[in-house]
Amino acid sequence: MTVEFLINLVVQILGTGAVFFLAYRSFQKRRIQLGNEPTLPEYFVRRSIYWIGIASYCTLMAVLYGLLTWLWLPLAPLVTLIVKNLQAGELVNLLNSLDGSTIMPLIAVGLFLFFIAWESKFNPLLVLRDSIHDAFAIPTKAVEVYNALITSRLSAVDDGLKAQINSRLLVPSVDPGDFEKSSATVEYKWAHNCLLFDQIQNYANQSSFRRLFSEPSLKWGEICISYNAMSEKVVVWKKAEPHYTKTVNLIKELDHLTGLLCRLLASLVVFGSASENEIWANVKQLGGNVHETRLKHTYKYILQFTAATAIGVMLGREISVSLHNAFLFPDKPLAHFSYTTLRWIAYAIPMWVLPIALVFIARTLAFRHQREQSDRSYGFYMTMMIVGFVVSTSVSTFVLELTFYHRESFDFLESFIQHMRWGILPALVCGFVAYRMDTPVSESEALGKLITDAALRFLGWGSVAVTIMLYATDDLIIQKTNLRFTLVVTAFFVIGLLGASARFKTARLDD
Repeated sequence: MTVEFLINLVVQILGTGAVFFLAYRSFQKRRIQLGNEPTLPEYFVRRSIYWIGIASYCTLMAVLYGLLTWLWLPLAPLVTLIVKNLQAGELVNLLNSLDGSTIMPLIAVGLFLFFIAWESKFNPLLVLRDSIHDAFAIPTKAVEVYNALITSRLSAVDDGLKAQINSRLLVPSVDPGDFEKSSATVEYKWAHNCLLFDQIQNYANQSSFRRLFSEPSLKWGEICISYNAMSEKVVVWKKAEPHYTKTVNLIKELDHLTGLLCRLLASLVVFGSASENEIWANVKQLGGNVHETRLKHTYKYILQFTAATAIGVMLGREISVSLHNAFLFPDKPLAHFSYTTLRWIAYAIPMWVLPIALVFIARTLAFRHQREQSDRSYGFYMTMMIVGFVVSTSVSTFVLELTFYHRESFDFLESFIQHMRWGILPALVCGFVAYRMDTPVSESEALGKLITDAALRFLGWGSVAVTIMLYATDDLIIQKTNLRFTLVVTAFFVIGLLGASARFKTARLDD
């Protein structure tokens, strides 16, 4: 073991330690924008999950650093050059020997460490950090709970709770009828704030939540001061003559206080809940009809649709080949389990699964910024149909031009228009998948009903696929009749299985 190797190893260890430290600091710096206030994400997930997220990000950065300094731009030549010249005492020769191959790795390491610590939307490494946040549902869950609380409508507030809320006020300022008034009135907004504050008080009495109340960014002290002052302002407002400007200003102050209360309560609810169902059970108690519709385990559904597509291609092609050889063209048999099946699977996955994956991504982004609860979003379904049409037609254009027509160069727009019919079925499937996401099923659904519904979706979508594929393949020349038959039968199984697989479970609570 040479001196150069030992020194290089020490440099690598020190560099990895610096990467871990900077990545750890960077992960903790990220804040979530809830309303007008930033909030640290660690309060929106259980501590064990948060630390798994930190470990994942730090490990990823360390792996990238190792690849950079060992494989892509190794530091070993620079270390060897420095050690040899220092041992010989030739400092001038060391400076003269530095060139691009030895300087660039050092510059790359410096830039890499800088990017880890640089907080900017133009920093590519922060995209990785934010992705890990999203993977552990740190920001999304916080935003969902916050939006549910900020838009919740009070219901079923019993007389005992009303009396308890009034007893905690410095100045009694809530009347029993305030809870039933319009959500745009001062009376209702103040009653809403009182209910939120009362729920927070229940957490304040528990020692396990102490560090959240001492966190400056959650502004518990400011909330208490504003809450007590607001009680007196509401009393004065109620006794005074109606005044438009004063009412508008008071509503703005109440909305600001509501945002602070919802930030803190969202962190308490998510941090203190052991499961997804418990989170939304607590939220439901505060808002009555609040429900959660974010899908659980999205990646499993992507894998499920991928498997359905692959199985559909294999079943469809092998069954169509059997029918072809037995009844249609026995004198021109097609080969079973040929390489063509694998090629069709490779074509079908980007043509069908990619648009569906984009539906999942779009729905996650849309729900993250959704403020009002809505059972159906038909505009979103139409948008997803358009996205599915464009993406699938684009994939079909490349696949057909490069593999079927064997054209090395072609006009994309002209070919896109020519192959638009291949995007009709994926568009319909994307719209159906988006619709089914808002039709969650019960986890206790009977097996017989599950199988019956899946079979009906399979037959229904298979029939639709046959009808549209007969139209899409009507220009195939007579020599390609066997190909047309195979495509139609394969489409029946692929689309049928995709339709049957469109069954989703969510964390939705029954009212």
